Amino acid sequence: MYPFRLTIEINASPARVWRALSDPREVLRWDRSLEEALAAPEDYPKPGQHVRWLCRSGFFRILHDRPLEVVREQRLRSLLSIGLNRYDETYMIEPLAAGCRLTAAVSVWLALPVVHAFSEWLFLGAASRRSFATALRNIKRLCEE
Repeated sequence: MYPFRLTIEINASPARVWRALSDPREVLRWDRSLEEALAAPEDYPKPGQHVRWLCRSGFFRILHDRPLEVVREQRLRSLLSIGLNRYDETYMIEPLAAGCRLTAAVSVWLALPVVHAFSEWLFLGAASRRSFATALRNIKRLCEE
């Protein structure tokens, strides 16, 4: 398992950042790797739901999203899977005097036990960290528009 944590300050309200994280139409605006949400319920996100996202490219094109913990405008924790890659991601929103702080706490692993440790640290973890850093910058850009 490869855990990491990234934080960014956003000059927008917690409500605005929450909308960017929880409204599928908004997610598609900041996550350019996704093409569409497949059958996302109107009340997404809620624990126990299973939403599938169609990815724009790659050998595996379906990202499975299973929300585990949802505290409106504060915390969104989900288990994600695409191919053999697994992610436990938690977004935390903390209000500040001017805007808020968004933190992504992520653990990444491969569902292939024989080779997972080496590959996680060498390839998957570093690539995931870069991808989440880009996602946070994109969320910031969208929310500050």
